[in-house]
Amino acid sequence: MIDFTEYKGRRFCSFFCLIAVLLISSCSKVVEKGYTEEERAAVDSLINTNPATDSLTVWLDRYMAANNTSGVILVCRELGVRYREMARFTEAIEYHRRGLELAVQIRDTPEVVQAMNNIGTNYRRIGILDEASVSHYGALLLCEQYSDKSSHAARKNRVISLSGIGNVYLMLDNFEIADSIFKVALEEERALGSDVGQAMNYSNRGAVFEAHGMIDSALVCYRMSMKHNSAAGSVVGVSLSHNNIGRLYEKRGQWEDALREYHSAYNLMVENSDLYHWLEACIALARVNLSQGDIVSARRYLKHAEETARKTRSREHLAEICHLNYLYYEKLGDCRLALDNYILSCAYSDSVKNADNQNYIQNQRVNYERTRSERELKSVQKNYETEQRTKNIFLVACFCVLLLAMIAMGFLWYALRMKLHNQRVMKRMEIIRGNFFTNVTHEFRTPLTLILGLSEQMQKEKWIEDEFRTKLATIYRQGKNLLGLVNQLLEVSKVKSGIGDPGWRTGDLVACLRMIVESNQPYTRAKQISLRFISSETEVIMDFVPEYLHKIIGNLLSNAIKFTPKEGQVVVRMVRNGNSVMIRVADTGCGIADSDLPDIFNAFYQGENGVKEAGTGIGLSMVREMVECMDGRIRVKSQVGIGSEFIITLPLKHGNASWQQWIAGEETDWELPVPEEEEEEKSLALPSDGSEDRMSASILIVEDNADVSYYIGGLLKDTYRILYARNGAEGLEIAKEHMPELIITDLMMPEMDGYELCRRVRSSDILNHIPIIVVTAKCGDAERVSGLNAGADAYLEKPFSTDELHIRISKLLEQRRLLREKYSKALGDGTTQTVKLSSPDQEFLNRLNDLIYSLMSNHGLNSDMIADKMCMSKSQLNRKVRTITGYNTSAYILQMRLERSKRLLISTEDLIGDIAFRCGFEDANYFARLFKQLFNVTPSQYRKSLNGQK
Repeated sequence: MIDFTEYKGRRFCSFFCLIAVLLISSCSKVVEKGYTEEERAAVDSLINTNPATDSLTVWLDRYMAANNTSGVILVCRELGVRYREMARFTEAIEYHRRGLELAVQIRDTPEVVQAMNNIGTNYRRIGILDEASVSHYGALLLCEQYSDKSSHAARKNRVISLSGIGNVYLMLDNFEIADSIFKVALEEERALGSDVGQAMNYSNRGAVFEAHGMIDSALVCYRMSMKHNSAAGSVVGVSLSHNNIGRLYEKRGQWEDALREYHSAYNLMVENSDLYHWLEACIALARVNLSQGDIVSARRYLKHAEETARKTRSREHLAEICHLNYLYYEKLGDCRLALDNYILSCAYSDSVKNADNQNYIQNQRVNYERTRSERELKSVQKNYETEQRTKNIFLVACFCVLLLAMIAMGFLWYALRMKLHNQRVMKRMEIIRGNFFTNVTHEFRTPLTLILGLSEQMQKEKWIEDEFRTKLATIYRQGKNLLGLVNQLLEVSKVKSGIGDPGWRTGDLVACLRMIVESNQPYTRAKQISLRFISSETEVIMDFVPEYLHKIIGNLLSNAIKFTPKEGQVVVRMVRNGNSVMIRVADTGCGIADSDLPDIFNAFYQGENGVKEAGTGIGLSMVREMVECMDGRIRVKSQVGIGSEFIITLPLKHGNASWQQWIAGEETDWELPVPEEEEEEKSLALPSDGSEDRMSASILIVEDNADVSYYIGGLLKDTYRILYARNGAEGLEIAKEHMPELIITDLMMPEMDGYELCRRVRSSDILNHIPIIVVTAKCGDAERVSGLNAGADAYLEKPFSTDELHIRISKLLEQRRLLREKYSKALGDGTTQTVKLSSPDQEFLNRLNDLIYSLMSNHGLNSDMIADKMCMSKSQLNRKVRTITGYNTSAYILQMRLERSKRLLISTEDLIGDIAFRCGFEDANYFARLFKQLFNVTPSQYRKSLNGQK
């Protein structure tokens, strides 16, 4: 008898599904998910790591105790799927129904749709098609009404609902409607890129073709289903595809192929818990074996299938099993059992495909279509009204937005234009200011060079009387003071424009300050002023710029001493405060008026302090710029008649870099102010270079200022031959013509400046050996680096010391002379490879040697031929070769001939006459005399001595 106990609660479940649809669809505003993505991920992770059903049941109890509704819904859904795979449909329906109830309570539309689709699938597998249709149609209706129709999850829920409805019609043999639904579902799955969904719908369409007898089309669909199932890694899907393909082979009578496919499906599903799909493979094997007469195997498979089908209460499978039992008993001749099974088979089939089911399902479809049509009509009317209202609002809003956008764009365009204009003006002003300071400094330094140089030179003359010598000393001191002001003005420009990189160091600030204060002690003692340094720490390690710090403290001390009367005090205090240090420079001088305090750090500002030596107003501006460059700040406190105090705050660390260690007493390029009465003349003694032909050395002076040019020439004319040029272009031509031993050039000149002259000389094969000294007023770090990069060998700042100029010239010429003598000696000894020449000199000699070797067999080889090949005049070649090697060109060619003959005597057994001929000597006797004259042995003796050594 058929067990209809599963119908208990069917009508309740159907009624509940309808209520769920009404509750959700009646909401004017569909509520989004009742759980967050983090909660969903946590529960999914729990499900993936707890495959056992018992573990999920334990977690379900925990979520229920914790009132975690979202967790209960997700676990109920997974438990229902697990029980369905084990063919325990009653438990599966129960858990899916519990999840549905909770999803309805929290108005979670996506979970309601999934629960209803799962309930429909459960009922469909046990043959209760009316309940299945109610669930799937209800899910589809909710999908149509849900606000989210474009997300992947929403589209997936809708296509699952369509597939479920199509499977219901397929089981009712309504193939046309089923196929139309499967087509729509397949296209949607393709758009979603779901291999599992495409595999399922290809399989469903194959079933439709199979029902119409279109075996080839069905086979194509089943193979496409297997392809997508394999891509998705679905074991159940691959098994069903084998089962479907085997059924087609069975219909064609290809029994071996059918058995192979059925066995593949059966073996894949043996280890799987999905009993529903395992039954299909088992029943198929029983059917084929029975058709082939193997009733023993058929009975074995039928027995397993019948036990499982009764356990799962699958009417569809029980109908087919009873039909196969009928055929089995008929073959055995047991008519009674065959008749009983035939009756059962018909009863099960009728229960699946009865007229009530068909009518009920048809009514569900009609209700769905009517509800959807009404909803669409209302939606169209509402959308039309909304569209008209929105259109009007949109037009007004667009007009307003466009008007505001145009106004805003106008303001932005104007602001951008003004900003760009200001930036261009500021950039131009910065360039103009930089050029102004550079040019003014250059103009100041040029006459200062003459004033200081001539006054210093005249003080050394013996015929000058003491009275004039004192006046010259005053001129020299005032010139030095003027030079200091020029340097100070340029320093302000450099600090403000950020020229050069500050020389950051890490060291002991206490030691540095103590050294600065002690260097000013002689000055304060001379003025009878007390100068003290007080520090709260014995050592403070911090990052600072030594050059800036010396100039800052030196300037403040200089001002304090200047404005402090006799018997006054100047105190420098240093206190560490956390991550910063505070330096105070206080004096007991005349003080600063309150009206002057806001402006004392402005450039060129001078207050009414009544002091004759007021200064230029540059120093404090420079101090503030340098303090700010070290990330610090400076402020001042002062009272008229009591004194002033400057307070500097500096951080201990500057960035995260590791700076070079500062060592007390290391050389710097700064000078501390010293009192004029204690200033001593500094002179450098000229060393004796031992050169007898000093007057033969020529020096080219390239300078556009005639006074400076002849001043430098006057300093050198007693020692060297002097050549003059007014700019770089004229200097280059004179250098090529006369080949001087040294060039002295300025940087700023018309036509061709000093940089370009240096580059042209260094790139010339004729001139690149000549040393270059740059004498200029452009004394910035950038100019110095540019000059050295251009090829200068030395760099002197105007005004320069005449002694330093003499020493620079002497040392450069001495260096060239020593290198020339060393190479000349090495050439005579045959050890030229041990002498390291500069790259240009070495390249020139390599080219010259290659040319001489290639023409050595030519007996007419001479210096004229070599000069022509080298694209030089004979005199230029002679000077160039003599400067590098100490030999003239003819002597160098002869030396190379003899050097090659030595190598041939060693490496060959040729006759001496042949070797002499190969080396360019027509007369062997002449060759032998020259060889003995140079090497003190004859060629034959040289060869015998080498053979004896071997």
